[in-house]
Amino acid sequence: MAVKIALVNKKGGVGKTTSAINIADVLIHKKKKVLLIDLDPQHNATKTYGAVYEGGATVYDVLTGESDPMEAVQHTSFGDIIAGDEILSSEETMFQNKIGREKLLKKNLKSVDEYYDFILMDTPPNTGVYMLNALTAADGCIIPINCDDYAVSGLSQILGVIHDVIDNVNENLRIYGVLLVAYDKRNALDRNINEILPEQGKQNGFPVFKTPIRTCVEVKAAKSGKRSLIETSPKCNAALDYQAVVKQMLRGIK
Repeated sequence: MAVKIALVNKKGGVGKTTSAINIADVLIHKKKKVLLIDLDPQHNATKTYGAVYEGGATVYDVLTGESDPMEAVQHTSFGDIIAGDEILSSEETMFQNKIGREKLLKKNLKSVDEYYDFILMDTPPNTGVYMLNALTAADGCIIPINCDDYAVSGLSQILGVIHDVIDNVNENLRIYGVLLVAYDKRNALDRNINEILPEQGKQNGFPVFKTPIRTCVEVKAAKSGKRSLIETSPKCNAALDYQAVVKQMLRGIK
């Protein structure tokens, strides 16, 4: 049975999609069978994977039950993905009006569960029905944040959503960790956030990954070129950091 991981944050531009792609990439290079599910209407992960999102089955069809998840899986050179779909934006109200709306993904994932070691879910930057579906289906979640005062102060909001999900629909959901992304040690604010975050975690009951993801030009180059960061720049700062984060995550899961 696959370990299902949701990457969540209410704030956009915090490296959520980048982290989903690169954590999946590290796991794939560890010979794990990995599926990425793109629940973000902007479907940037889908574009990076070079997956088809027009004229084929997408996560929208999986959520509506019109497509079996295995039929929606695309096998790309980057990895396996269920593509996102911009129609999610216009159809969110329709999903919100469904009974059991937060369990649609969990119910429909059963057919792919046995084929993968890990299923990662990239989510939109809001607490709508798609993020709730990911958290309800997940065994654990990762919260990427960037080195920004507002991102840190907004942690309490996403943590509140996670605890509501735990209390009401998924009591087994764990927080694998808060992940600091685009870290630049030359910046005083970045250093300060990196220092205080673990203490905030201890005080407020959330774990923090020991390794921040350092800012790195190779990340954007790999993403825009639809190439694996681990293959093209295995010794760059971000590649080393994501490998360290996955190592810590795997220890936590065990």
